[in-house]
Amino acid sequence: MSITNLLWRASLVLFVPMLACATARPTLQSRPELEQLSFEIQTATPTIPAVISLADAPTGTPDPNATATLAITLTRTATATQVTTTTLQPEAMASEDSAASETSQEPVSTATPQPTPTVPLAEPLRGGEWDFETGFAPWTNPHGDVCPGSGLANGWIAFTTRDQYGSSCMNQTTWQDNVFTGENAQEITFAYVGNEAGIFKTAPTTPGHRYTVEAHMRREFSPTSVEVSLGIDVSGGANWQAETVQWFPWDEDFNDQWARTEETVTATAQSITIFIKGFHPYPVPGGALRIDSISVVDLGPG
Repeated sequence: MSITNLLWRASLVLFVPMLACATARPTLQSRPELEQLSFEIQTATPTIPAVISLADAPTGTPDPNATATLAITLTRTATATQVTTTTLQPEAMASEDSAASETSQEPVSTATPQPTPTVPLAEPLRGGEWDFETGFAPWTNPHGDVCPGSGLANGWIAFTTRDQYGSSCMNQTTWQDNVFTGENAQEITFAYVGNEAGIFKTAPTTPGHRYTVEAHMRREFSPTSVEVSLGIDVSGGANWQAETVQWFPWDEDFNDQWARTEETVTATAQSITIFIKGFHPYPVPGGALRIDSISVVDLGPG
């Protein structure tokens, strides 16, 4: 064996142990001291907030060298969670909310509401002028036709149209078969004329009140019957041909006996106007109309 080989072998013998020592020394020096690590972990002061939810714990396989640290962390988390749950009890929160709600409630007013002023009901309108018992005055036909012994009840206004043969006349009648109540009734003639004629009167009212109007008539037979209507103008107008007049057919339709009608309306002004009208379609005999016993009753607000 040459000297060179001998030197190479000798160097290997010396180098390998040295290399082993150099490799082992850092490993021994870097190995953690378990006692010191445990002491530092136990005495360390946690920083707030330090609560770690169990749901945030790693799910992978833990490092065997970190087993002690993980166990300490889980124990501290469980303790912190228990304290938090004890502090926020649902019953306590509900009591606080209830107390705050009661404190914020405004006091309930105990003042008694004042009643809305109401207009008392008016006395019913009947008798007197409404029953044609306060006298009659001579009436002049507006078309110039002659009406001997004419008479119009006080407090009433008459109207009549005219066909080629003439117009109606207004008369006072006292014959008891033609009087419904009292001593008098208003008569309107229609014999041998085809026209419209009637009377009207205004009654004081309260706007918004309802009023019932009742009237009676006795119609004489005619080959062409006289059509009788009750008209009411809730605005208090005085034109029987105005659109504001509501016309109602007579409820009872008899000849030669008393027939009654009734309607209820709501006033819109300080007065309403009552119209009673007859219409004779053809100029034939008969058809005289007698009117009596009218009333207006206040029913109060509608």
